[in-house]
Amino acid sequence: MNYPTFTVTVSREDTLWVAVVTNGLERGYVGADDFEHFADIDPGMREIIADLTGIQPGQFTVSWRYEFGEEDETALVLEYQEAHRIAEDMAEWRDRVRSRLVSDLSKKLSQRAVADLLGLSHQRVNQLSHGPVPELSLALPAVDELADALRRSLGMDREGFLKAIAQLNSFASSSNQNQEEGIASSACRG
Repeated sequence: MNYPTFTVTVSREDTLWVAVVTNGLERGYVGADDFEHFADIDPGMREIIADLTGIQPGQFTVSWRYEFGEEDETALVLEYQEAHRIAEDMAEWRDRVRSRLVSDLSKKLSQRAVADLLGLSHQRVNQLSHGPVPELSLALPAVDELADALRRSLGMDREGFLKAIAQLNSFASSSNQNQEEGIASSACRG
């Protein structure tokens, strides 16, 4: 199903964020508003577009543009937003794994030993040991999204990125093999 797309351009004027629908509305309609906080722009503009078009917010997409000082900063703002989202996902994953590890190890090690292992205070380990225990999942969240973000930040197309990863993997494998052969030959001489 193809949803209509509306382009919203965001800029900064004085102490306010200014958002204007610059593409997608019927001729004669103007969708614009000022926002004190950046986080209010997305829901506010979706509501304005829905009011002007009669289309529910889940039935259209918004393409964001960010222009500051008469320059287009869209690519960098979107890349930061994606990096921030991925970092939050990774932090959430780390926190779940850490809580599960604390739960499992608290039966086998002292709180001080667990704290030393994790680089936390023993008080924090005590707090974690009394909190809810998440399901065990060692799956890395959004690894494809992380790889795509890295690829875009390097300015590479997908094919070139995959070739570079394959070459790096091949190099790492041959390097490991050379190290293992070196260790084996020095063990034979010793």
